Amino acid sequence: MLHTISTANQSAINPQLISAQDVVLFWQNGVILAIQNNPLLNDIIKKTKHCYVINSDIEARGISKIIDSRLKIINMQQVVGLTTNHFPQMNWE
Repeated sequence: MLHTISTANQSAINPQLISAQDVVLFWQNGVILAIQNNPLLNDIIKKTKHCYVINSDIEARGISKIIDSRLKIINMQQVVGLTTNHFPQMNWE
């Protein structure tokens, strides 16, 4: 399953629904959750190591220097690959 997180509202996300084989993509305002030392991000990474963040969204918010290094930074073309390879999808917004 592909989990897309597009909100910075931490209470809207339940990491208990994420499993080890799932993929998590932080995009839009969700990239705010991808910063270093975020407890929710730590919980998600404990569930799955397959975590990604979109480069254009972190650059647009000026937070590229504080993104957690455990995340893979990808571009929109790579996002298309994630969406075609992982089904179903769940959007957290």
